[in-house]
Amino acid sequence: MSGKNAGGGTLMPTKRKDGRYQSSVTLENPLTGEKIKKYVYGYSLKELEAERQRLLKGSIADYLCVETFHRFAEDFITMKRREDKLEESTLISYQGFLERHIFPCIPENMRIADVKPALLKDLLAKITGDRTRQAVYILLNSIFKAAKFEQLIENNPMEFIHKPKHKATPAAIVTPEIYHTLLDAIQGTQAEHLFKFAWDTGLRRGEIVALRWSDFDAERSTIKVSKARKMGAHEYEGATKSAYSLRTVTLSTAATKNLITWKKLLSEKLLAKGIRLTDDDYIFRSYRNIKQPMTLTALTHLFADLKTQLNLPQNLRFHSFRHTHATLLAEQEVSAKKIQVRLGHATAAFTMDRYVHNTEKMQDGISQTMDEIAEKYGR
Repeated sequence: MSGKNAGGGTLMPTKRKDGRYQSSVTLENPLTGEKIKKYVYGYSLKELEAERQRLLKGSIADYLCVETFHRFAEDFITMKRREDKLEESTLISYQGFLERHIFPCIPENMRIADVKPALLKDLLAKITGDRTRQAVYILLNSIFKAAKFEQLIENNPMEFIHKPKHKATPAAIVTPEIYHTLLDAIQGTQAEHLFKFAWDTGLRRGEIVALRWSDFDAERSTIKVSKARKMGAHEYEGATKSAYSLRTVTLSTAATKNLITWKKLLSEKLLAKGIRLTDDDYIFRSYRNIKQPMTLTALTHLFADLKTQLNLPQNLRFHSFRHTHATLLAEQEVSAKKIQVRLGHATAAFTMDRYVHNTEKMQDGISQTMDEIAEKYGR
């Protein structure tokens, strides 16, 4: 498709990364004579031409239409949902940030081109939590980057604002003493088998409660991680956190026996209610309805209640099992790459920096090695 637009320019459609074609139309405001360049998009050249013709034949309101921040931000969320296939939980977070922190601070009719760094700095300063402030910064930066790509603005105002820092509170690890204290308190319950499984595998909370018996291969001693339960408007089962999280985790002899024992106990419980256990059933079950999977909220509350009951450290949480698992493997000198793959992370550096804790056992053997080095190379 080529030709002359209303302003005399030649239309040269280009193919964008998102799969759409892009071109432009120069319109003349019939009231002021001002020429306005507007961009048009379509998933085919035919659709692009139809949109171009619509604008050329449009009303005065079309010519005067300006892109407000509010409208563009909402279109941005719609685009992310349609094209990036974002998880429901992420989209709900985005909507929450817009409604609670962003829209109240930016006038509804303000053009996106008129949003200045000073206004955005003030918006961020009003957010109390460091983690939320950083998340809002990231969302705003994405919105303005998209607006710049669409050529609605010349500069991204977020480039003039320093990214807020957020220092994550490190999770404590589950020491052997704490682990045994927990097991003593939940002996004979489903939680005992679940906590043992978390200690033995380092799986995420959402991955554990999404597991079905079909994911467990007792002969090969493996567990397949292909889904995770997440929180959106309601709890739902979705994809794993990332492509790296799709993995098959090998199980120790103890971990395999633990699941076999739990399967036998669960089968007996279900049979007493006239229900037959199948491979499609979830491994860990709701306390309210044994036919349903355990929820994320229930598992969080279970661990929180035990922490209070047993007077355990405040920075201990269920996710601590994951930190503990990584640390135990590092203490046994398992390679960083193997730990990364087992935990389902993108890089070994992230795994070692965030999940492996410094323990006394990490120092084992170093002094002896240095003595040997000194003896060999010393003077």
